[in-house]
Parts: sequence; C-alpha cells; structure tokens
Amino acid sequence: MVDEYSTREISEKLVSEIKEAIGSKEYGSVEIYIESGRVVQITERVIRKKIRLNGNEAKKGGVVYWRPIKKRK
Repeated sequence: MVDEYSTREISEKLVSEIKEAIGSKEYGSVEIYIESGRVVQITERVIRKKIRLNGNEAKKGGVVYWRPIKKRK
C-alpha cells in the first residue's frame, strides 16, 4: 500500500494538495507539518494587506503597491 502523505516518495495527491493551497494565494503562507516522514497537516494563512501612503491607500487593479514616503525637510 502506498502512503499518499509520505515525504520519502512524494505522491501526486500530495503535490496536488500543495498546489491547491498555494495556487489560491495573493498574500499569505502555506505551512506543511511533517511527523515521522509523513505530512500530517497543511495550514493556509490568509493575509489582508492595507498600506497607507500619506493617508491614502495605494491600490490598483487589486494589487497593492508599496512606495516609500518622502522625508520632510
């Protein structure tokens, strides 16, 4: 019997689950927990970014851009 979550022989099912987890992210992280050579948990974290530039949000087409704030003299 093949262990679909083994880290020694990576199965297509495991690759598919990891691709699904990272493919749906704009921002965030995916953590893979391994115990005794087996993937036991895949955790997805979503991050919602709000960036203010001199009181204004910098958003364009759903993408947030970062620009440094000019120093005052």
